Amino acid sequence: MVPRRCVALVAALLLAQAAPAAPQEVPGLGARDPRQGVPADRAPWNAVGEIEASTNRCTGTLVGPRSVVTAQHCLIDSEGRALVRPGEVVFRLGGRMARAVAIQAGQGFDIALEQPWRSDWALLTLDTPMGEGRALRLAREPPREGTPLVLPGWQHDRPGALVADLNCRVLVMGTFGGQGMLVGHNCAGTMGSSGAPLIAHDGSGGYVVVGVQAKAALGRALGVAVPGFSIPQR
Repeated sequence: MVPRRCVALVAALLLAQAAPAAPQEVPGLGARDPRQGVPADRAPWNAVGEIEASTNRCTGTLVGPRSVVTAQHCLIDSEGRALVRPGEVVFRLGGRMARAVAIQAGQGFDIALEQPWRSDWALLTLDTPMGEGRALRLAREPPREGTPLVLPGWQHDRPGALVADLNCRVLVMGTFGGQGMLVGHNCAGTMGSSGAPLIAHDGSGGYVVVGVQAKAALGRALGVAVPGFSIPQR
């Protein structure tokens, strides 16, 4: 049975997205901003780069030598009707740039509605390897409630800087109605954090991506992410 707080979280997200935002409200941030700069050249941050596609600017993560995971809605064209062609997607990391040559995306995703959220993921194949020695692993098991997380991202209000919420956690792992199975969390991350990784320790001194940021609430440090275990491993 899904905990009641899961239902409350979904209600908060949906209401926040439907209601007009107050001038001070932005997605994924509350009255207090816990984000801080992190060194983009050190693990695990050195796997986290910027995605550019059409007019979209999001975050993506290396999960293989030539594989990057991000949110599918980051790849929608300027007319909002289809995904961009692979060659129109650019991945930037540490002063280097690569283009996508293939896109594998979640099935059943309605581009106009950007739903269901469980399908809001995409795997990019790059034209050049960038992940050697830095790629992170997608989790193969669901995270437990209370698992400590970090959420790094290249976000619009901090141009040119990689920032992260270093002290957040999994609130719930469960089925969010018609949106499907998702990770609910209380990590702060605003515009540009779409596609960003929810990173946890893997128990052996390394790191693992337990989720990929899909949606954030207006005016609150709350969000939902596609579980890492539901994304095919290459």
